Amino acid sequence: MDLEALTRQAKHGDLDAFGELTRRFQHMAFGYALSFVRDLQHAEDIVQEAFVAAWFSLPTLEDPAAFPGWLRGIVRHHAHRQLRRKPPESRPLMEADGVFSAEAGPEHRMERRQQYRAVLAAIGRLPRPLREVVTLFYVHECSQQDIATFLGVPVSTVNNRLHAARAQLKRRNLTMVKDTLESHPLPDDFAARIGRIVRARERVIEARFDPAALPGVLTELTVSDDAGHRAIPVQVIQRLPNGLVRAVATAPTEGFAPGMTVLSEGRHVQTPLNRVGFERIVQLLADATPRWPASTGRGPWWWWRSWRGGSARGPTACLFSRSCPGP
Repeated sequence: MDLEALTRQAKHGDLDAFGELTRRFQHMAFGYALSFVRDLQHAEDIVQEAFVAAWFSLPTLEDPAAFPGWLRGIVRHHAHRQLRRKPPESRPLMEADGVFSAEAGPEHRMERRQQYRAVLAAIGRLPRPLREVVTLFYVHECSQQDIATFLGVPVSTVNNRLHAARAQLKRRNLTMVKDTLESHPLPDDFAARIGRIVRARERVIEARFDPAALPGVLTELTVSDDAGHRAIPVQVIQRLPNGLVRAVATAPTEGFAPGMTVLSEGRHVQTPLNRVGFERIVQLLADATPRWPASTGRGPWWWWRSWRGGSARGPTACLFSRSCPGP
């Protein structure tokens, strides 16, 4: 499907169309963000924020053909906002645990970290127009035509800037740039990590994702409340048919609404539900009808402890089953 038709469908709330737009432009957005912040993890965070903002703002885009340049402006805005922030809580990729775990040993990992620093320093010394083009070109081998469309310049300008960037980078640095950026691309499943709330009730939501990449039970999700500038953590408790998951907030919150964007963090929950929260969630899922036999004398607290302890007799049988009533 051509870009204009895809953008029109996404403007009217078609999440599949928006997912395809994300897949087409995610690497461009990542390379462009990296040209600003020079940190792989921060660049990925910027791209996530940018696509969330794009989803909310897409109805205001008057010309669907202008999507590439419009998205570029959103990425630039979020990159500048990242640069203005205080030191972020997340650590740079080169310092994170396990980033270089696939390498042979400590000496090799140290060598890779040093190469990483050297590559970003070499790119950072280039003038901005050259830095943008060389990063976009090597981060995912984007074509000159795609780069020209994204930057809104002629292909000849892209070729000239790429030639100038290569000339300024020493031969050894150019090889390091290519190897480093190609070895740390944006995850292939990035687009599939973006979902949308279709139903919400208090702390319980149902969100739609790509059915082929449905987040697993106990996966951590983040609901983006762009209007309130909040990121609300929730955890998956059920996988439902038709690309839906059911998730609950780990802390009391309000303001969930259909249409909000949900991001899959791709990791298991770090903050488990507390007792009071769990009891309330059970009531919501059961539509205020107790799910435990009255004759047993076992209330919500016993069921919560059973779930925390991994007992299959607890609410696991309900929460992680497709037969539970919805919120």
